[in-house]
Amino acid sequence: MSHNSNETHVERVDKASILALAEQITQKTKDITEYLQANGYDQPSSSATSAGYPDTVEYAVLYGKLKRSLEDLNYLVEGPKRHFRELCCQGYELAAVQVALEFGFFEIVPLEGQISIEALAEKAGVDFDRTCRIVRLLITVFIFQEPAPGFIAHNPSSYLLHVDEEIRSTLHYSLDEMLKAASATADNVKASPLEYDSALTPFSTLHGIPIFQFYEKDTRRSIRFAKAMAGWAKLNLNINALKEAFPWHELKGTVVDVGGGSGKVSITLAQSFPDLKFIVQDSADMHTAGQSLLTDETRDRVSFMQHSFFDPQPVGGAAAFILRACALNWSDRDVITMFRSLVPGLERSESTTPLLINDLVLPPQGTLTRDFERGLRQIDLIMLVGFGGKLRTQSEFATLLKEADERYEIRNFYPEGLMGLLEVYLKRQELS
Repeated sequence: MSHNSNETHVERVDKASILALAEQITQKTKDITEYLQANGYDQPSSSATSAGYPDTVEYAVLYGKLKRSLEDLNYLVEGPKRHFRELCCQGYELAAVQVALEFGFFEIVPLEGQISIEALAEKAGVDFDRTCRIVRLLITVFIFQEPAPGFIAHNPSSYLLHVDEEIRSTLHYSLDEMLKAASATADNVKASPLEYDSALTPFSTLHGIPIFQFYEKDTRRSIRFAKAMAGWAKLNLNINALKEAFPWHELKGTVVDVGGGSGKVSITLAQSFPDLKFIVQDSADMHTAGQSLLTDETRDRVSFMQHSFFDPQPVGGAAAFILRACALNWSDRDVITMFRSLVPGLERSESTTPLLINDLVLPPQGTLTRDFERGLRQIDLIMLVGFGGKLRTQSEFATLLKEADERYEIRNFYPEGLMGLLEVYLKRQELS
């Protein structure tokens, strides 16, 4: 998907009148309607069970164009004062969502039909007054609906949170641990205005402990965090670049998935490339979860090994090493250690063995559309708040690789949606 834009947000708004933007919106809405019709998709509706939207590049482009015009029009109509009022009050809307998650509103409201606010309050264990105020605020931001006075039913957004525990966990973790931590960002910067790392984060400022230690001490939230990461992957981290851009069919042998979590990515690749074997390296807890994901066709080709990517890589003779969605969670200093730790494994493998870094890679500044850049910048701040990590450009990755080992070189880069793929090799001394 191309994210290039020939005009900046400010230039587009300055040049467009309210009427011109409205006309653009009409045309772009027609474009989406025609695309859905031509490809056999249902039209969007407010029905709770409305079919999901197509997860295609073509639809994403059409949606992005329409959203930009909608936002431009809204900004011109509301003006800066109303704009800041809306911005300031988003925290209270999120507070309402947090209460609904914490007290199970999304699960209590039945999948079909409706429930009275009194019954919802009683089942949730919350007084009627606050239950009523919470759900009626949520209705104004397209969460739940009130089909009859005093009765609550699902709309598409609340329905999704009823049926998908992983996405519900993503939202809950984001509004519990992470939003609270984000509120401490200014205090964190004040305490250390010139440097930060994976231990010195807004998360640790608020919670008093780095994020991974936090989850080691809180089993309930640790389980929810694992589900939240699975939900986050559904919302953001597709494996298209990793699966489709690289020529896996040319490899023979074993692929090492470093920091591979539960092995979901390796299992998916194993299903598509039956001639390859995979070793998933991570903690024992992640491997316990991964065992349940194995299928009959992958059980003999996907194995698990307890290993930290900060320790020297013990496996040699690999066909490839994968490092997926790991670097963004760590500071530059930690990422250099991560890259350096892979060198022993690469040295004991063929010179043609790639290190495949599948991560969120920032395109050059000025090449992104506003909505796409906002999404990336949001993730970048999530990494800063929780992990002391960051999103990086291709050149920033190249710098860290060279600091880890001068022999590292990036030979190919495949951008694909949010997740890009860097194909990296360790240069060897030429034999005379």
